[in-house]
Amino acid sequence: MTVYPLAPLARVRGLREDAAAAELSARERAWLAAKQEILEREQALKDYIAWREEEEERRYAEILHQELSLKELDAFKSGLAALRERDNVLLEAVTLARRAEEDALKARDEAAAALRQARKDKEKISAHKEIWQAFETREAERREDLEMEEFSGKKPVLEED
Repeated sequence: MTVYPLAPLARVRGLREDAAAAELSARERAWLAAKQEILEREQALKDYIAWREEEEERRYAEILHQELSLKELDAFKSGLAALRERDNVLLEAVTLARRAEEDALKARDEAAAALRQARKDKEKISAHKEIWQAFETREAERREDLEMEEFSGKKPVLEED
């Protein structure tokens, strides 16, 4: 039997499918890591807000029955503002983590689509190979029949209607 003429193409398509599967796996891991990062950032924000609220209460309790100059009061207020500013920094980190997760999800979906296409391409060449093999088998049988007829010396009988 002859060698399948598109065997190199079939091999390339198999390699492409393997590469696409590996890429999808990597993108899936990146997406899961991005989801975990969101959870960690949200937890950090929640923990900080809880700590900040306790710290504000502590600071208010510390100055509760004291007389403060305007300069001291401004310093106190700016200290509280700095604590609250950290909320914004952590909130921005959560927002960035969510965007990164969206990007990772998009990349994962694109990798999944590429894998589906690679599998489809490989299936096409596999279907072609099956058709080719069936044709080659029939052709080999036909050649054997011709050889047998030549060897036996019998002529095929043609049926007339």
